[in-house]
Amino acid sequence: MSGFEFFFGFFGLILGLSVVEVITGFGKVLRRRDRLRLGWVTPLLALFVLLDVASFWSISWVRMQGVEPSYLLLLIGLAIAGVYYLAASLVFPDDLDAWPSLDEFYDGHKRWVIGGVWIAKTLSHTALLGVVGGVDALRAFWTSPATLIVVLWVFPPMLAICLVRNRIANAVMLAWLIMFYVVRLAFLS
Repeated sequence: MSGFEFFFGFFGLILGLSVVEVITGFGKVLRRRDRLRLGWVTPLLALFVLLDVASFWSISWVRMQGVEPSYLLLLIGLAIAGVYYLAASLVFPDDLDAWPSLDEFYDGHKRWVIGGVWIAKTLSHTALLGVVGGVDALRAFWTSPATLIVVLWVFPPMLAICLVRNRIANAVMLAWLIMFYVVRLAFLS
């Protein structure tokens, strides 16, 4: 087993648990759909988290192929994957009986989920890239036109979701964020 395989196995396990957390939440909700108001914002938030984790996983796989893991890299990977897991664990409530409307749960937890994704994204594009590629790679990444497009497409709606209480506006912004991954897939395939 190579160092990369060891690192990615550890890292991927935690990211995989994040995916399981969201999918399990979906499953619990679907089993209780007759007694629960699902709404739109929670499923959109769940889809956004799943797409973002998958995107990060994919990008990490490509960027880290030739990297020999170090203790620092393991800690950064643990921090990123751990933040993703915490965010994913807050998309759906543990006790569905305590939340007859998922929209109300969303209102109370959206900042934690979106904030967690924002922290994970920032850590991955700063700390991880800095350790893997050095200062030059970090500077090239943050000054590239592609990064500017991503930052302008993704970060303002994430901030707005945290600040705006209107659920329709939140649903539109979540759909906008999801569209980013659809467009990304269209151009990368």
